[in-house]
Amino acid sequence: MREEAAVPIDWKALWKWGSLVLGACVYTVAFPPYEQPIAAWIALVPLFLFLRTSAPRSAFLAGFLYALCWCIGVTYWLYFTVTKDFALGFPLNLLFMFGNYAFFAGLPTGIIALFSSLVLRRGNPWLCALGIPTLWVSGEVLRANPAFGVSWGILGYTQYEHLALIQIADATSVYGVSFLLALGNYVVAELWNWRQAKRQKAKIKNQKSKGNLKLETRNLKLRNPHSEIRIPKSAMATFPWPALGLFAASLAATLIYGTIQLQRYAAPPDEAPLQVALVLGNIPSTQRWQPAYYASTLLRYASVTSRGIAGTSPDLVVWPEFAVNFYLDREPLLQLQLGQFAQQTNSALLVGAPRQEEDETGMRYYNSAYLFAPTGGRIDVYDKKRLVPFAEYRPFHLPGVVTHNDVNPSEFTPGARSAVFSLPKGSLGMMICYEAAFPSVARQLIQGGAHVLVNISNDTWLGGIAAATEQHFVMSIFRAVENRRPLVRTATAGVSSIIEPTGRLLFRSTIAEGVLRGTVFPRQEVTVYARYGEWFSWLCIGVASICLVLVVRKPVDIGQFP
Repeated sequence: MREEAAVPIDWKALWKWGSLVLGACVYTVAFPPYEQPIAAWIALVPLFLFLRTSAPRSAFLAGFLYALCWCIGVTYWLYFTVTKDFALGFPLNLLFMFGNYAFFAGLPTGIIALFSSLVLRRGNPWLCALGIPTLWVSGEVLRANPAFGVSWGILGYTQYEHLALIQIADATSVYGVSFLLALGNYVVAELWNWRQAKRQKAKIKNQKSKGNLKLETRNLKLRNPHSEIRIPKSAMATFPWPALGLFAASLAATLIYGTIQLQRYAAPPDEAPLQVALVLGNIPSTQRWQPAYYASTLLRYASVTSRGIAGTSPDLVVWPEFAVNFYLDREPLLQLQLGQFAQQTNSALLVGAPRQEEDETGMRYYNSAYLFAPTGGRIDVYDKKRLVPFAEYRPFHLPGVVTHNDVNPSEFTPGARSAVFSLPKGSLGMMICYEAAFPSVARQLIQGGAHVLVNISNDTWLGGIAAATEQHFVMSIFRAVENRRPLVRTATAGVSSIIEPTGRLLFRSTIAEGVLRGTVFPRQEVTVYARYGEWFSWLCIGVASICLVLVVRKPVDIGQFP
């Protein structure tokens, strides 16, 4: 018998695909809890280098793989959350997790990677400099839109500690920071590519001078076992002046603007300050929805609050989401006791609690926030509008993965309106939990007249894992900057804090139980973002679309799909 020849290992292809995994690891460490924001400036470089010489199918797979890998790194905690809270056993919990990664991140990133490869291989330097970062922002906007509904892992959030850099968010939202990062990554990739091309040209020149090699230098050619792609020599070896110039100008303008804004908001406004008390009750998650613990939970929060504000009367006392984990509207006696407690403390009391409502279609469940006046009466109720996929609703009417009943509801109805609660010293814009992850939610509150943003959360659904709760928290920082409003955040098993309009933290919680006190100054100005909304996102989508139209009309030899 004749032995078949061993198939040689394609080390170049192996390195090319392996570099994507390496890039995803760098992307991961830019986020909490690793806290290496510098990594965000180079994390996309392997992906951009890969896309420059890839046919469409390979480009889509590269983007898909890249997103899948960073999801595993950044949101590894999702597996433990699914295992703990969802009615799935192994291996269904693992399949569910990867299914979420694939649909909510892999699919949109793969599409953007495919489009980016077309721009990189067909576009001139200016088209690439504009098209690549705007395409990346378009992909992030796609992931965060209601159809996908997941804004986790947006690149701009990695820079939350660099206050001068993120001030631009009051005009562009978080996506302006993402644009700057994507452009910086593209510049690094092009500089690397230019350097490699120069080395290759020097090698060829040296070989030709020795008479050992005759090469056609008009085009550089990439070969693999399945395809052949010709790439213009000028595109491979030209120094990236357009991208470098655009990046330098954008970075300088961003830092100058940020410095000016930090100085502008350093002094408090003339409005009367609002004294705020954030209450942490440290209630075990095992006591949620247990009737036996209704009264003790209420007494626990009341006791912690009374001790924490003894001898004072804050303007606002804030309890977390689901602090009262029973249907408050169905418990008139307990609701009366909360009103009396607010009256005793002479403070407005904000309480997170669920509520029920029955109509012709059946029973509806809402994740709500109640505000009680210092006089004891109930001022208003807000029902959460943006719900968590699978945990609070079933996207696309998929089968439920969490048990749902009156005692333990998991399918909530989104609220019909944004809520701005009025107090004598200012109006409060309400966000519950996951809603703080979406810029448009906070913007609607500002348009409704909110002077202070309030976010109550119950991060026990994240399993209390530090990485998850920290990632959830940093999104709130951008909501404060985007709208130039102080943001008050109270969370169970998460980070509680008061965030100033510049993104600076007045304090952050280091305790599981107790009361945190602070002062916020209501503000009334309207930022560019609050006034015009997602203009920057639409601008990026428009520019990216124009770049795609221009390059698609330009012929190129892409060979067979690998």
